[in-house]
Amino acid sequence: MRSSRTRDDDAPGADAFLDVVANLVGILIILVMVIGVGAKDEMVQSQEELDAASTSAADIDVEGFRLAAKDAEAHILDIDGKIKQVSAEMERRTRERNQLQAMTLAARAKLDEFKSQLGARRRQEFERNRQLALAQQTLAELQQRRQSLEEAAPPVGVIEHLPTPMAATVLGREEHFRLLDGRLTYIPWETLTERLKEEAPQKAWKLKEAPSITETLGPEGGFLMRYTLVTKQYITPMKVGAAVRQGIELERFVLAPVAENLGEPLEQALSPGSQFLARLSQLDPQRTTLTVWVYPNSFDHFRTLKQELFRRGFLTAARPLPEDMPIGGSPEGTRSAAQ
Repeated sequence: MRSSRTRDDDAPGADAFLDVVANLVGILIILVMVIGVGAKDEMVQSQEELDAASTSAADIDVEGFRLAAKDAEAHILDIDGKIKQVSAEMERRTRERNQLQAMTLAARAKLDEFKSQLGARRRQEFERNRQLALAQQTLAELQQRRQSLEEAAPPVGVIEHLPTPMAATVLGREEHFRLLDGRLTYIPWETLTERLKEEAPQKAWKLKEAPSITETLGPEGGFLMRYTLVTKQYITPMKVGAAVRQGIELERFVLAPVAENLGEPLEQALSPGSQFLARLSQLDPQRTTLTVWVYPNSFDHFRTLKQELFRRGFLTAARPLPEDMPIGGSPEGTRSAAQ
């Protein structure tokens, strides 16, 4: 009974275990076969790829690549040569541009010089026209006076005669006066021009921001001086072209009175104790010329003044001015001519 119970208990368990083991072994065999087949396929595919790569490497045209490299090198050299040509052309054009610029500056300077000369000629022409008008007016008055004398009775006594020597350019000391509305006014010409020489260089820095500046100095003796400084170019010819340099020049100046009715009426000025005669007493007639800036409404007064100055031994230079034109000067101006 004991052995019978043992068989009945062990038989079903051993069969199940064997079935499981057999199944596992079968699965392992199948897996091994599948892996082996896959590995074989991979090896075959890798070999084919290696064969294809070998074939492609064999088919590469090495000589073609070498020719292409030579063509690329030749193209690069050609481009480098063109770059050098362009650089040389640019340098040549730059030199031409610099030469043209120097020629342009020289032409502009010549044009400015021509304009200034033209302006000077116009001013001289205007001055000549004024002097001609004054001479014509004087001639008309003389003719009228002559006619009146001829129509009157024969003159008795001595006729006053004022000699009129040839005009000479003033080279010595020169004192300036203004004759306007019959009033004689002293002009501190020398004092103002000396102040101008001292002040102008101190104002030159303003020309860095503008081609010209206008400044005012004074008042001095009842007059203000307004002057204009300009930048001017000078062209110096050289072997390699023209050198351009800049300088500062005085363009012109004018004198403006600070008040009306300056000075003394002429009758008072020629009377004893006047400011005018006090100033004359400090001057040497042999070394001093009196320049009178005279306006049209005071031509008759000027003749009276000239007679008195001649009597005192002074030479007189007349500077006729149109109405409302200020007294002034410029580097292109002319010196006074005294009689």
